[in-house]
Amino acid sequence: MNQANYPSYPNYPEGQGCPAYPAYQGQPAQNLQGQQGYPAQQGYPGYTPGYYPVRPQAPAFALRRKDPRRSGALRTLNTVGLLIVAQTVLSFALQAAVSVICVAAGVNIMGDDLAMVMLSIGLSPVCTALPPLIYMMKKDWNFHLRFGRSSFIGCVLVVLGGLGACMAANIPAAVIKELLEDHGAKELPSVLGNGGGWLNFWIEFLGVAVMVPVLEEFAFRGVILSSLRRFGTGFAIAASSVIFGMAHMQLSSVVFATIAGVAMGAAYVITGNLWVSVCIHAMNNGIAVIESYYYLFTGWGQPKQELLAGITMAVACALGMLALVLLLALRKRLFPKREPMVPADGALYAPLRVGESILTLLKSVVLWAIAAMVAVETIMLFFI
Repeated sequence: MNQANYPSYPNYPEGQGCPAYPAYQGQPAQNLQGQQGYPAQQGYPGYTPGYYPVRPQAPAFALRRKDPRRSGALRTLNTVGLLIVAQTVLSFALQAAVSVICVAAGVNIMGDDLAMVMLSIGLSPVCTALPPLIYMMKKDWNFHLRFGRSSFIGCVLVVLGGLGACMAANIPAAVIKELLEDHGAKELPSVLGNGGGWLNFWIEFLGVAVMVPVLEEFAFRGVILSSLRRFGTGFAIAASSVIFGMAHMQLSSVVFATIAGVAMGAAYVITGNLWVSVCIHAMNNGIAVIESYYYLFTGWGQPKQELLAGITMAVACALGMLALVLLLALRKRLFPKREPMVPADGALYAPLRVGESILTLLKSVVLWAIAAMVAVETIMLFFI
């Protein structure tokens, strides 16, 4: 190319930064306004002296990088969701195996209420605790199971507030149950809470109000919530509560357990002590067992028993509301802010936002599979 084809500029002396020199080889040069560009050819229609700016060119294709927070949260959510699938499959398999053995031995276990209660409670440690124990074999136990010290008064208020929330959760659960029954559904009978003598009461109380809360809090709050907590506390509480609710299968129980799971998960996070959520769970289950055996304590008929159960729920809800108000007012004093606990692998992520948490829940294939199991269980209620 010949430099005579290009204009010279008064502010750019020849040979000293003149745009003609570097721009001739197709290299970007500075125009009078300091913009990047290439020189315009003389004689081109619409030519004006100067440089036309270079337009940024998008690459032919670009790889979309995955967000490690969302992909990690989804992967962990699917993994802990499989624990619930394993618990359900193991429960059905063991109950079927025991029933076959009893039939082969000539034992009519189905007609013995006490034997069915003992079987249901006896299988709980294996079905509930075994899958989480296997999952925890290579995990940081100190990060998952926390038993930190907290204010005694604060823990009492948290227990009362959590219990009140659990009692209030019976209301929407009862509404769902009534709606299903109005449309012809009948809930599957439970071997628990059907009454009996004092022996039945003590077996159910020790099993349902003592053993089951310890096992389920270990599984759902200690393992599942803590595994999800590295992606955000709010996400961990919400996701573990959904999993806890769907693990109960029957739709009315799913609604109740999901709300109760939020209360117990929040209690565990606030206090940093798993025993607090165990106490809430134990008191809730203990009240349910006692209510089913009110006739042993009072000798009253069904109407009076229902009235007493309503009074119990109202008192628990009122105490819970008062406790929550006091907690909101005194939380900073009762539970000062502590440094977040870091897992052994050091993997902590920025908390997922609300929208990201919802999308992660909706993308979980395992949660959709569990939801399908709940749907099948609900549909079966219309054909009993």
